[in-house]
Amino acid sequence: MSLERLFGLPDKRALIIGATPIGEATQALFIEAGATCALSDPGSDPEAITTAVEQFVAEHSKIDILVYAATRTGTYPLTDMTLDQWDAMQNCNVRGAFVAVRQAVLHMRDNGGGTIVAVSTMGSLHPVLKGNAAYGASKAGLNAMIRAVALDEQSHGIRANTILPGAVPVGEPESGAVRLGGPAVEPGRL
Repeated sequence: MSLERLFGLPDKRALIIGATPIGEATQALFIEAGATCALSDPGSDPEAITTAVEQFVAEHSKIDILVYAATRTGTYPLTDMTLDQWDAMQNCNVRGAFVAVRQAVLHMRDNGGGTIVAVSTMGSLHPVLKGNAAYGASKAGLNAMIRAVALDEQSHGIRANTILPGAVPVGEPESGAVRLGGPAVEPGRL
């Protein structure tokens, strides 16, 4: 059975923010499911994110689905992390999502609803790698924001959810495996 027949997205217009491996795979699947889909990678600049949403709506007349797949990762020992490193991660993973979601919601309200999906991480619930304080905190903030959007916007027909994948291979996918370097936390210590 085709994805288009299974998921029925032929009349849907979807914008994916973030040309990450998950963003690119989502775009391919949405297109296969029949959606009109664009992938934008504006970084964490609020003006560029706003422009990406507004440009999509201008070209496609509305936005049915927003996927926020942009992410900034990095592992920094807490005592070595700079405020600039912390801020860069929060700016992409929380602030950028806020800007994209806010703009999309304004249009979705006018069109009777829509769907927002934000890509988070299992690391937002519990540590999966050492040095993940900034990343985990930023994605936990994203989770909280999306839950609030779901509650606030349900009366407008807008659904909002996060997905929380585990490790995603990047770089050399042909290797077939990702080595994470052993347990993130010593057994019995957390």
